[in-house]
Amino acid sequence: MQILDNLIIVSLIILAFIAGMKIDSRYHEKENISVKDALERQFLRLRAKADADDPCRPYGTPQVFHPLPRPAIPNTGDFDGDNFPIKQEFLDELKTTGKAKTTLRKSDISK
Repeated sequence: MQILDNLIIVSLIILAFIAGMKIDSRYHEKENISVKDALERQFLRLRAKADADDPCRPYGTPQVFHPLPRPAIPNTGDFDGDNFPIKQEFLDELKTTGKAKTTLRKSDISK
């Protein structure tokens, strides 16, 4: 049993180290891209003999950091207006006075 405990402890340490290395490399990649972009912009300004606050700055293509892809969250809500629980009187009062109150019941929304 003690061997299993030691194996779990060592594996957690290794996994934490690997996760830290991944986070560190992503941060440094993003930082290196931003430094490179700033240096390229400064070089273009120097070549064009333009000030930093000149409105006619030379345009350099910005470097883009692409984070890891995230899983798509499916859209399960009703956003097309079929089951709209707000009444027309509420909308009219809001349009005329700028203030309106209404109450929503859970049964109105979950139809």
